[in-house]
Amino acid sequence: MDQASLQNENLKITDIKVYKFDIPLKEIFQIATMSLSNANNVLIKIETSKGIDGWGEAASFHALVGETQLINFAAAKEIREILVGRNPLEIESNVQLMDSYLPHNTTIKSAIDMALYDIAAKCAGMPLYAFLGGKKREIETDMTIGICDPGEAGEKALAILSMGFRMIKIKLGLNYNDDFLRLKNIRDAVGEEIILRVDANQGWDRMTAKKSLDAFSQFDIEFCEQPCRASDNNGMKYVSENTNIPIMADESLFSPFNALHLIKEDVAPYFNIKLSKSGGIHNAIKISHLAEAGGILSMVGCMSESRLGLTAAAHFSLSNESIKFFDLDSYLEHSENPVVGGMEIKNGFVQMPDEPGIGAYPDPHYIKTLEEHR
Repeated sequence: MDQASLQNENLKITDIKVYKFDIPLKEIFQIATMSLSNANNVLIKIETSKGIDGWGEAASFHALVGETQLINFAAAKEIREILVGRNPLEIESNVQLMDSYLPHNTTIKSAIDMALYDIAAKCAGMPLYAFLGGKKREIETDMTIGICDPGEAGEKALAILSMGFRMIKIKLGLNYNDDFLRLKNIRDAVGEEIILRVDANQGWDRMTAKKSLDAFSQFDIEFCEQPCRASDNNGMKYVSENTNIPIMADESLFSPFNALHLIKEDVAPYFNIKLSKSGGIHNAIKISHLAEAGGILSMVGCMSESRLGLTAAAHFSLSNESIKFFDLDSYLEHSENPVVGGMEIKNGFVQMPDEPGIGAYPDPHYIKTLEEHR
């Protein structure tokens, strides 16, 4: 056994630090099921016996994942107890242990998974996308408009265009008339060349979804995310089969088991894979492979992550070329960006770092201002 292999075999997790990571938003962000004025996230730092640290981030939307920041603090404390002393490079075993101990709690597990991959790629001396077997390719992301006054929607869309974006995602699902007017104002403002996507976040029943999407098809919508409740896959399949706008499963898709069911039942042609829903990169890779085998095109999406979590998601995006769509814009809504390194968005295109690991970490001076939870 060579020296590097011996060092890796002897590598141990010595501590998992948990920080309260509240980031104020520039304005209130509303979707059909909730609204928020702050990204109440959690930062994770995994420390090891060889001084190689890994960073991760949890971003929970309680109405989507059933978790809050306080729940994540409690879960992180439990997970710390079972992972300290283990080899961080044994990712499969560590993720299985977390999943068997806490079958749910996907957002905090995603942060810990993220930190494990950060450590593994640093040990390999590779950027994470290369460690995952991927290569650099073009990533063009949309930017999202939350539910807003329809009269303001066109102006918001033009502001996004002024930043160089060619794709806009619009949140819908509370009121049909407002949704229609919001889309009309946006399409009138941006013209015919800009790609529009919509996301109902479970806001409709199947008949309302059909009525809405039939009417909205005149605005040339690329796809609609999660029109029906996550528990109503039959309803979403009905909508998918009876409207002209392709449907993307989001809140219905957390695990590889969900992915297998959605594929077998032919519920929707597109998947939205989020690290916060899957429990991290390890399970997200499994979902992407199932999607590829099932002929499903995928998008990598986000919750309210900073550039740390978004950069990890972008690395994962490069691991499978069946991932065709990208929604990695959340940090642009933050009034603070306390992350060093990481991805940058220029004219809608994501530029990736090439440092070993994720290539992003919180500013050390900023970390000193945060509340640590033990």
